[in-house]
Amino acid sequence: MSKNNRIATRVISMILGILMGIALVILGSVVKAETLVWLALIVWGVIVIIGNIPSLIYSIANLKAKGAIFDLIASIIGILLGLGLIFSQNQVITVILAAYMIVFPIIRIVLAKSAWAEQLGREILRIILGVVLLVFGGTLMAVGMTILNLLLSIIGWVVIALTVILGVVAIIKIATAKE
Repeated sequence: MSKNNRIATRVISMILGILMGIALVILGSVVKAETLVWLALIVWGVIVIIGNIPSLIYSIANLKAKGAIFDLIASIIGILLGLGLIFSQNQVITVILAAYMIVFPIIRIVLAKSAWAEQLGREILRIILGVVLLVFGGTLMAVGMTILNLLLSIIGWVVIALTVILGVVAIIKIATAKE
């Protein structure tokens, strides 16, 4: 790719990052915190459902394979919990979903035995999301409502600043690089 194309790509990325930051700032200043939590939990539920669909399909297709029953059960439970989070946002569902997102990936890692490192690579994001949901999910629902709008605005400004700084640095590197 030519220098001009790489610079154009970086500029487009910067514009998208700035727009995302602006959207976060606007969301933080306009939308009620309760609505943001409700929306975040629905998005989280959708992510859980979408994340479990490939495992469900794979386990149904390979029922005779070792561990497929466990994956089938885990993916069905995950989909049900995701639906529960979408249709019933409460602290109990949030804690159960967080525990599911932590416990089942750990069990999969242990069951992988010799390929545990590879399995850890596949499961680490779920574990992190589960821990974040466990730590912050109930907090946001119980006491963190007033802080959420401010936090979202701060995150938006940080995204804008980092986008501009990293974008300018990348453009300078591309422009000064020898071809």
